[in-house]
Order: sequence, then C-alpha cells, then structure tokens
Amino acid sequence: MLDLLSQMKTVDLVIKFVRGDMRRITPYPFQPQKKKNTPKTDFGGIPASTPEDEGIPSEYIEQFFEELAASPAIRPHSVMLLRHGKLIAQGSFKPYSPAYPHMMFSLSKSVTGMAVGIAMEEGLLSLDEKVIDIFPEKGVMFRSPRINSITIRHLLNMTSGIKFNEAGSFVERDWVRAFLTSDCIFEPGSEFSYNSMNSYLLSAIVRKKTGMGLVEYLTPRLFAPLGIEDADWETCPLGIEKGGWGLSLHIADMAKLGQLYLQGGRWDVGGETRQLIPEEWIQESTKVQTPSRENNHPVGYGYQVWDFHATDAYQYNGVFGQYVIVLPNRDMVVAITSGSQNLFSDVSIETVETYFGDGAEKIFDHPLPRNIRALRSLKSRLDSLYAVPETAPKPRKSNPFHTFLQRFFPSKAEELPLLAAGIDKQEYRLGSSYGTLLPLILQCVTNNFSGGITRVSFSFEPGLCRITMYDGADENVITAGLDGVPRRSDVTLNGDVYTVGATAKLTTDEEDRTVMLLYLSYIETPSLRVMKFIFYGEKLLIRFYEHPTVEAATKMLFGLVGGSGNSIDKMLIDAISQERMAARVDNIMMPRAKGTVFDKT
Repeated sequence: MLDLLSQMKTVDLVIKFVRGDMRRITPYPFQPQKKKNTPKTDFGGIPASTPEDEGIPSEYIEQFFEELAASPAIRPHSVMLLRHGKLIAQGSFKPYSPAYPHMMFSLSKSVTGMAVGIAMEEGLLSLDEKVIDIFPEKGVMFRSPRINSITIRHLLNMTSGIKFNEAGSFVERDWVRAFLTSDCIFEPGSEFSYNSMNSYLLSAIVRKKTGMGLVEYLTPRLFAPLGIEDADWETCPLGIEKGGWGLSLHIADMAKLGQLYLQGGRWDVGGETRQLIPEEWIQESTKVQTPSRENNHPVGYGYQVWDFHATDAYQYNGVFGQYVIVLPNRDMVVAITSGSQNLFSDVSIETVETYFGDGAEKIFDHPLPRNIRALRSLKSRLDSLYAVPETAPKPRKSNPFHTFLQRFFPSKAEELPLLAAGIDKQEYRLGSSYGTLLPLILQCVTNNFSGGITRVSFSFEPGLCRITMYDGADENVITAGLDGVPRRSDVTLNGDVYTVGATAKLTTDEEDRTVMLLYLSYIETPSLRVMKFIFYGEKLLIRFYEHPTVEAATKMLFGLVGGSGNSIDKMLIDAISQERMAARVDNIMMPRAKGTVFDKT
C-alpha cells in the first residue's frame, strides 16, 4: 500500500511537470546547496611529464583531442591524461577550466563504493548484512518479503531490484523509509537493475555505521591524503549525502581517484606510502559481478564500478559524459567531463578505446625521442580549445612588421558594434513564461525551479555586453564577450550560486532584425544555456535553448518512471494524454518570452 502511494505521488510529479507547475513540483521546500566556488590553481600530487617521455607521440595525443573536439555528440569540457602516474596532457574547452569543480552525477557512486570498502576494512560492516536490520528505528512493519533479503552486496552490484528510484526521491522526504516500504521487481540477487537509490542507501548505511556523512568520513581517509579539498556533496532532505549522485570534483581529483585504483589503493602522502583503500576491495569492486542486461549499459558491473572494453580496464562514469577510465594494460588513466547530449556517451567511450585500448598502435613501453615541434603543436592546440567553436576568436597571424608599427601607431580604441546602437541602455519588461536563466536539466536535478525572467536590460562596451536579468527574486548581471573570449560571472538563483562563462554574438536575421545570441556555459555543470534575443521596434522576443537538450532530461525522467516496474504506468500515460497539453509541453521544453521597452520616464 505504501509503495502504491509513492508511485501515485510520482505520477502527480510528472503531471505537474507536464502542466508546467514547477514551483510546487516537490512536496518539500527547496534548500540551496550550491555554494560559490573559488578557482583552484594548485593540484599537487600528480607529477608532470611529456607524452614522448611516457611513450606516446604528441601528434597522437593532439589527434585524440581533435577527434573529441570535432564530435558534436561529446561536447567535452575538460580532459586529463595520465600515464605511468604522470600528467602528459590536460585540455579544457573555454570557458571550462580545471580550476572549477564539475558535477559528477553517477560517477559519485564509485566514490560511495570506496567508502563502503574502507568501512568494511575497518570492521564496521559486512557485505552480507541485511539492510532491514541496519535501520530498525524506521519501524517498517508492513513490507514486502523480498525487502527482507536485500543485503549491502545487492546494493553494491545493483541487484536489489528495488522499485523506489530517483523519480521517487523527488516526492519523498525520508528516502530510507521510502526504500524500505517499496517493493522489488524481482528476487534480490537474481538480476541487474541500475538504480541510484541503491547507492543512496549505501551512503545512509555508512552514516549509520560510522556516525559520519560520506564527506566527513572520507576526508581524513581519502580526500585529504589525495589533496582533494572542500569536497562538495549534495544531501537529501534529511541531510544524508545522496551517494548515487550530487558529488562535484575537479578534473585533477577525478584523475587521482583513478590513479589510486591503478596503484592498488596506495598513495604517497608526505613521502610515505599509505594504503588508502584495501587492494582486495579494488580487485573485487572492479571485477564484473553482474553482466548488464540494459540497452544503455552494454558492459558489466562490479561494486559501483563499470567494466570497460579493454584488458582488465574499468570505469567510473556519470550521465552526460563524466568519466574516469582506468587502463591497467596501458598504465593509463583518462578523466573526462562533458555536456554530452547522450545520457551515456558511447562516442567518448569509443574514442578512448580507439586511441588507448588494446588495438591502439602508437603507445609504447619505452620513452620516445623528443619532438619539440610536435609538443609545441599539441600545446597550441590545447590552448585553443573552445566549448562553443562558433563564437571562438579568429586566430591572428603573427606579422613582425605589423607588430613594429603597432608600437608607434597604435590602433584606435575599438568602437561599439553598429547593431548595438538601438538596444544599448534599453530595458525590457517581459510577460510570463517558462524561460529562466537556469537550464531545465539543472532545475530538475537540483529541485531549484524559478518563476521565469521578468526584466532584462543591455549595456554595451567595446568587446563586451552586460546583460542584467531579473529571474524570480534574483537580479543577475552577466558579462559576455563579443570578441569570442568568454567572460565569467556569478549567477545566484534561489540561493544557489553558479559560475558562468558567457559569449555573445550580434547579427541580423532574414527579416533584417537585430539578433543577439547569448551563450551561457554553466562551467561547474554539463549545461549550456543559449538565449536568442530578437529585437524589432520596441519589442523583444527571447527564445531559450539548452545543451544537453530538454529532450534528454525528459527522456531520463520518463525512463525512471517507466523503468521502475510501476503497476500504474498506464495511469501515468493516460493522465498525460488526457491533459492534451502538447503546446504547453513545447513551451516548457523550448520556452519563449516576449517583452517591450520599459519607458523609465
């Protein structure tokens, strides 16, 4: 009965989503968790080297980055390559930067698994413990008999079969109790079914067994020895780290976690080698425990770790292209953050496998001759990576004579673009819409929904534009580069603070209307918000787009509801079809806002 009530709440959530009733989509109030991050410049613990010194040609590494950059399906943000424990290449696609942490999504699960391995080594838990016995205080008397047989091991290898999933977490405040009052779609241990709430329960178990949350428990045991500072992990409504998602890490921190496993859990801490994670745990957790039978997960699964198509290789991965791939046969670690359109980016996987997997031919076990020209070319390529290539500044050819003339006859100060003349210093009041600063995917992931942008104004200077937007109760000023160079700003939405990198492009459309395209990269997330401002007379039309697209978010949401074994899936489909709100759904997915010039006189 309780499980049925939870499912009905989930149906209500989806109906509210379809109706666009975002402010009341969850039954518990929003609590801000996204703090302002200070850029980090010191990533100690990873010595640097050159590709040739570690047996890989620089040209080969450059080709790898070029292929990643050329694929619209990948949309990479940052990439780091380690070989023999040394950093041989790191590239970030501007405005993304290794200085900022990035959302890990399901890659968080692998770190949760590390906490379980450490706790087991400390004798605090056993993998065959029954979950129901760990939480007697929940007082769950009426439950499915199959819940009684779920063990920690079933949570680790995703064989619990639990129905309660991420969609249910939007509508329940006590996630542990909701888990224990749910049911299973099969006998625990008999099949594989990927579900993030298994990982959440592991987080809750670590908290129960140690008296500490994941961050507090892992800081002295894992994070601090690796030099991972100020680890940030979102929590559930009751303050327990989400476990299956919600962790943010720097790209260097991701690489360290991969290198730690490659080294059998050992790490040099202050000149002393310490065993941070039991080697036996690494061997067990990276071994395929349950072959995946799901189409979007074609490889096997260990304990919160995925298999990888190369000899003895494995991966930690998260939705929208967050990866740490460990290749023991190559003595390599590949770390990637992305904003991929695919929920699980097969293109990234295939590219890594092609260049560094078993079939790769240009990886050697001995140092190669120095190639200064190739190394310079690689460095130049890594310095010229842009996340939005269409707005990247055009390369300038070096001309010694021109440089000489500039010293004595400097160019005149750049003037404002002609297209900016009619909109400079203008403010527009907008009608109600679903158009917001925060991409819908981030709103859904963080439960941070707003009422939409109500006012917008523009101010131009040579090479840049400042856009002031009022979204709900928040006023944000965004500085965007008109010269292709992204400018950074902080955006505050309902107390959450995001750093964005912004570029803008002025043009005209087929009707000769002035158009400005604004690209907002939320550089700690996978999301890019694109806003198209169309100016005509004293009116303004704004079209909102985002990458990954809303279709991806919707696919994920409906996949969670439909894949949970709910007996009321038909109720959900009927309810949505009866709404007959196709136009409204389109407005939510690709919103528009209209406004007119505000006469300040």
